[in-house]
Amino acid sequence: MKKFQITAFILTAVLAASSAVSCGNKKKSTSTSDVIDDSISFSETVSTPEGAVGEKEIKVNIDEEADENDTVFKLNSVIITEPQDDNNRFVYCDVTIRNSTDSSYTLSTLNNFYLELPDGEKVYSNIRTQMYALNNFADGLYSSDPFEIPASGEFSGIIGGFILADGQNEFTVGFFPTKASPNDKASVITIDVTANDIKTVTSDMLK
Repeated sequence: MKKFQITAFILTAVLAASSAVSCGNKKKSTSTSDVIDDSISFSETVSTPEGAVGEKEIKVNIDEEADENDTVFKLNSVIITEPQDDNNRFVYCDVTIRNSTDSSYTLSTLNNFYLELPDGEKVYSNIRTQMYALNNFADGLYSSDPFEIPASGEFSGIIGGFILADGQNEFTVGFFPTKASPNDKASVITIDVTANDIKTVTSDMLK
């Protein structure tokens, strides 16, 4: 009888240890939803392109219109903040987008825009810049993501933004004229930007 009790005790201990290991493993597992990348807005994700990305490039100068995919796009100016606490700057684009169709649609900085540095690195929208603009720019000056392009009408305003190291004054702005099909990125409009094209945020732009 005593031998049976000892055996039962050992089996109970083994089962308890197995259960504890199993629970420990569950606690250590991490899903992708537990990881937050501050370069992506909480309310949207980047669309997966269909086919070749940027297969057709339309290159224009700043303040020059480009007409592609029933969309007329113009980069009016590039606006940059003073260096922040981490010595980075926030970059925003003042754009005009005209919709040549009879249906409205929405675009976003994250899905439709990027910056490309001289070494080929691409920089995408960062939620920190949106929070800064919403808290500091004068009312009505800034449009957060997503923003609407009205049917047979146009959108004009400041969108963004992006984070660049202080002193990074040369890059290319890329815009995908996707209309209502966020995956349609076969065409890209690009504009080269130099230090002379960049405007620093002025006091009249702030609250």
